[in-house]
Amino acid sequence: MSRYYKPDRHTKKSLKEKIGFYTAFSICLIAVAMAVYSTYNTVSRKSAVTTVTQPATDSQMVAQPVTGVTLPEPKINSDPTEAETDFTVPTVVSGADNTQPTTKAGDIDDAMQTLLSVDLSLSSPTKTGKVLREYSRDSVYFKTINVWKPHTGVDFACDLGDDVKAMVNGEVTKVRTDRMYGKTVEVSSGAAVISYSGLSDIKVKQGDSIDRGEVIGVSGAVPCESGDENHIHVSLKIDGKNADPLNFMGNE
Repeated sequence: MSRYYKPDRHTKKSLKEKIGFYTAFSICLIAVAMAVYSTYNTVSRKSAVTTVTQPATDSQMVAQPVTGVTLPEPKINSDPTEAETDFTVPTVVSGADNTQPTTKAGDIDDAMQTLLSVDLSLSSPTKTGKVLREYSRDSVYFKTINVWKPHTGVDFACDLGDDVKAMVNGEVTKVRTDRMYGKTVEVSSGAAVISYSGLSDIKVKQGDSIDRGEVIGVSGAVPCESGDENHIHVSLKIDGKNADPLNFMGNE
């Protein structure tokens, strides 16, 4: 008997059949995989087209008017002629709209007429003359009291205890303590009345006649503007109407 086994003809035929079966099976799997991939690719493209066109519909919806929503109105004191004496602290407003009223042409005309009708020359009330905040008929933000209102005066920067000097010759017509603006000296010079606020020590009294450059007090703090840098608040009224002191400084 031979030591080696020889496969017969039937065995060889069986191997060929198995190879053919697995080859056919592999081809079928590949065909199925390609069909699934093709279907997935088609669905993905349709989904992408839908996603791209969707924002156009959303933008059309945004363009529609919104009803049933009431927006809060900001607290704004827009009257620039309101007296600063005994100023009442307005209700604090959070998240108020920062859009403020613009200056009207009539306001500019009034300011020009006032400037031209008065012969008034003012000097600086502080040693540096540095302006921290200018006069504004429009409402500006007061961060200390969290409110918008006109700034009907000029804030001159200074250090605590600095001398505050008279800006013009005149007479002391009032000495008072204001809840919002602190210790205040009012000096009248013809049709002009100048108020110096935020003083800590007052050197004059009502009825005194003073000259330009004379010390009327020393700087302290302005209660309603205490969150700002240290300064004094100077306001000017001519014939009872608010005016910008800076328009008359150096007007020799």
